[in-house]
Amino acid sequence: MATHPAALLITGHVLDARGRPVAGARLDWVQAPVALPDVALLSGPDGGFTLAVPAAGRYRLRVSSDAHGQAEADLDARPGTVGLDLHLPR
Repeated sequence: MATHPAALLITGHVLDARGRPVAGARLDWVQAPVALPDVALLSGPDGGFTLAVPAAGRYRLRVSSDAHGQAEADLDARPGTVGLDLHLPR
């Protein structure tokens, strides 16, 4: 019987400086322990996002919005789900 690695998910919200959700913010990878495709994800209407990563390890995620600026966050992905709220500077 084949075994499959546990899913590695990163879920969270993009928030502005006042803690309000930011819809349509762009999320992309700056650094990862494995090669990743050069694609971006947009946050949902409630600022929410879910990203799947192929391997455990240290990642750097960038989020940007024309109206709210840009920020980066480091995270350690591990089997299961990692929760992460990203705060933009304005």
